[in-house]
Amino acid sequence: MHHSLFRALTSLHFITPLGLIRWAYCLASEGVTLMAALKFSARYHPTECAVVSERLVMNYSELYQYACRLARLMYAEYKLLRGDSVAMLCRNHTVSLLLLPALSRLGVNVRLLNTDLGAEKTQELINRGLCKLLIYDKEWMKNRGPLTPSCPAIDTDILYEKLFDKDEDEAFYLPPILHGPAITVMTGGTSGQYTEATRHPSVTQFLPPFFALLRDVGIGDYTSVFLALPFYHGFGLATLIVSLLMGKKICLMRHFDADQALRMIRNEEVEVLPLVPVMLARMWQQDGAREKMKSLRCIISGGDHLDRKLAETTRNRLGDVLYNLYGTSEAGFFLLATPDDLSRHTETTLGKPIRGVKCKVVEKDAEGVGTLWVRSGWAMTGRNDCWQSTGDQVIQNAEGYYFHRGRRDGLVVCGGENAWPDNVMRALGQHPDIVASHVYAVPHSEFGHVLNARIELCKDCKLSPEDIRQWLAPRISRAEMPHEILFGPIETLSTGKIASIYHELEN
Repeated sequence: MHHSLFRALTSLHFITPLGLIRWAYCLASEGVTLMAALKFSARYHPTECAVVSERLVMNYSELYQYACRLARLMYAEYKLLRGDSVAMLCRNHTVSLLLLPALSRLGVNVRLLNTDLGAEKTQELINRGLCKLLIYDKEWMKNRGPLTPSCPAIDTDILYEKLFDKDEDEAFYLPPILHGPAITVMTGGTSGQYTEATRHPSVTQFLPPFFALLRDVGIGDYTSVFLALPFYHGFGLATLIVSLLMGKKICLMRHFDADQALRMIRNEEVEVLPLVPVMLARMWQQDGAREKMKSLRCIISGGDHLDRKLAETTRNRLGDVLYNLYGTSEAGFFLLATPDDLSRHTETTLGKPIRGVKCKVVEKDAEGVGTLWVRSGWAMTGRNDCWQSTGDQVIQNAEGYYFHRGRRDGLVVCGGENAWPDNVMRALGQHPDIVASHVYAVPHSEFGHVLNARIELCKDCKLSPEDIRQWLAPRISRAEMPHEILFGPIETLSTGKIASIYHELEN
């Protein structure tokens, strides 16, 4: 399905004569920043709902006004200047949303820290980044333990009080700015080895993926989005920026809960739902899920493997609404599969590269499986237009579609034979009574390593380890058969991903 790009850009006022004049005014007054995008949306959608969170509901005029007020507060009271760095340790809520355009307007570099990290690792990252200020959620300190950062710190509840319970001199002006600062997100969370992916805002960099969402997904036709993916996740941050740019209603949730998510989707008549597959699988386990999700017109799955069973369930219950998006924090998103692409293949496809991207498969084996490399113009700072490895094993068919085959670093040698945990999880994902699974390697005195599995079953379902092994036997190799199978809920990170170090939590 291809939507008219020209019609979409016109309806969003991006290429109309008056729209271009107003864009120029916003960029001149706010610089190339997130604040300029918010100001543009406030001009065209002043009374339309901008954000729904647990505390507040705001329209775009209010959102812009409070973002400006917060920028002035951070400048006057916390002495934040262009080039300074701020670390944010926050979940999704109104204050954390307002901080992004406010700090962008000040030219302050923002490091979005992963709230799933422990106190020791978090403190190391804060101190390593030479931050001038740490902004955190009080609940993080309560759950994870105290920090002793080398910089001043303030919790978001205090910022909330200062922002909404205090009159301010609106005549206070901020210094001019030409270009926005860097935004850094953490990557590598599934392996436990965190690195940083940094981007500087650029209009030309952002256009190709934005055009793909308009042309291939029709994102401009929808009015509301539900955002449970955290801002520090590349997928979540991109969704937030695109939604603000187009003046959409953004429904925020601090912690993903399937039942609460369904209630918000129903009550707010949400149309767009970006998520990772395990979130979608758990939503389908809730009573009345189909009725509560009937407003959805676009579900974008990303960040993890989408199994065919889940894709078929969604299509049968909601129609052709599911898209599969693939990318990395370093390279951005660059592969997209439409509902038609997903339905016409017997195996879930990652899709084809969007315009402006080049992909190649290197070091192929006899079956054509190799490592996926990508080159794009909107990669992280330092990797723009450079070939980089994704670390994922893929195969490409004759039509140019890509299919996932696991992580290059996920190979486990069991008794001298190769075993791929992802292959086992893919097979388990086809079982009608399995919601989610995690397969991992453990040391073994005889075989060196073996695979174990933890499985989350559907409600009221009873299966034994032997039932699972009988299901797996014709689908995987002997070396890949799990030695131990455990049943129980699988805890996920706030991004919806299952950490590869999850089995360590069981010990």
